[in-house]
Amino acid sequence: MSTKVKNSKMEATRVIMTPLGSAASNVFNMLNMSFFLVFSTEALGLNIIIMGLVMTAMRIFDGITDPVIGSIIDRTETRFGKFRPFLVIGSLIMLLASFMIYLFSFDIPQSYRMVWVILWYAVWVIGYTFMTTVNKCVLSIVTKNPKYRPLSGVAGGCYSTLLSLIMTTAIIPILQKNGGLGSQKGWMLIIISAFILHAILLVGCLFAISSSDKPEFYRQDPNKKEEKITIKDSISVLRLNQPLRMLILAASTDKIASTIQTSVMTYFYIYAVGNIDLQPIVGGISTPMSLVGAFVAGSVAVKFGCKKASLIGAVANLTLEAILIIFRPFGEGTLFVFVALMALNMLFRRFSAQNVDPMIAEIIDYHKLKTGKFMPGFIGATFSLVDKVISAFGSSIVGILMGLAGYSAGAEPTTTLYIATIAMYLGAPLLGDLASVIALKRYHITAEEYKEMYGDKAILSKKEANK
Repeated sequence: MSTKVKNSKMEATRVIMTPLGSAASNVFNMLNMSFFLVFSTEALGLNIIIMGLVMTAMRIFDGITDPVIGSIIDRTETRFGKFRPFLVIGSLIMLLASFMIYLFSFDIPQSYRMVWVILWYAVWVIGYTFMTTVNKCVLSIVTKNPKYRPLSGVAGGCYSTLLSLIMTTAIIPILQKNGGLGSQKGWMLIIISAFILHAILLVGCLFAISSSDKPEFYRQDPNKKEEKITIKDSISVLRLNQPLRMLILAASTDKIASTIQTSVMTYFYIYAVGNIDLQPIVGGISTPMSLVGAFVAGSVAVKFGCKKASLIGAVANLTLEAILIIFRPFGEGTLFVFVALMALNMLFRRFSAQNVDPMIAEIIDYHKLKTGKFMPGFIGATFSLVDKVISAFGSSIVGILMGLAGYSAGAEPTTTLYIATIAMYLGAPLLGDLASVIALKRYHITAEEYKEMYGDKAILSKKEANK
């Protein structure tokens, strides 16, 4: 095997492994998004409206910390690299906070539980910010080849799908076998399992970026420090970068819809479908379709670009959600139709969800082309800030609407809860996909700019600089 082919395969392998960092942070993020409200209400006996507002406040706090961490990343170089230290520090903080919330909250007196949970949730957010800020921008140094970057999306889509499968098929059965939704033993088993999975995924990511987390990959001249990024440079990022603004609009509306959908998922199966046992079954059957979607979406992105792949996914899901809302095939007689539509929804969701990080890498390169400034940390953080602040209201919406609909722990099904859960679980994603279609239509990088960023001359120059 020639050295060129060997290096090419190694580069592709590292691109595929890089999203393991996002998967590692998402182990706990998916747990919180899908089950924090359930844990707070059913296990700890806390008020659902208040805890929904808490989740919103914490997500806003998460967004506010992003630019701070992003600016620090852009200004930081250590003997261990620019990015890896932030992943490790963030991981340790997340683990500590998660153990304090899910394991030790049971031992806190009821009158102090809410304060305890809120404080440790805030600590968890700081750790999560460290990890996600790196995950949003590190692909920009791992590869400059536009044909390889969608591979990161394919891999990330597969990891996300498998994590979603675990959440939807394993957690509820574990709780039911160990005392129900309020079981301390059940939550202990879940959090320990999450810790093991998180650690394995993080080690894989650290290995993937180790060879690129060096000055020759993020400096124009490896022997000379880059020009300092000023506050003015940071402030002007959104104003100068129209593709970033459009991607933020598309992704943040998708994210708030996803936050609403995951937060209300268990309630949807209880009050709309009328069968909570169907939740892990639908998740298990739909997952293979999502995995297929990851590869199909990746192929489309390689051939036609990440923007077009995302647009196809948004249009398809908009159509599927409209069908589910209009016909509501939740009964036993239409179970196959319901599962099929949900499976197709998961397939096309990969078209938009897995192309965000490759598009951020593209936007980082676009900004450098236009301004001469390499700002991966701050651009990734700017995306995360707006994305998180907008999507932060998802949990509050669920908490408020469920409260107004008459929900309390163990509440019996009502027409109001039926309508509310359908509106949130299916209606919110429909509106998010509509906004994505509008935004992606305006995501514009010209063919000339793309050639200047990724043409043969540009990639050859980068390779020469790294010799």
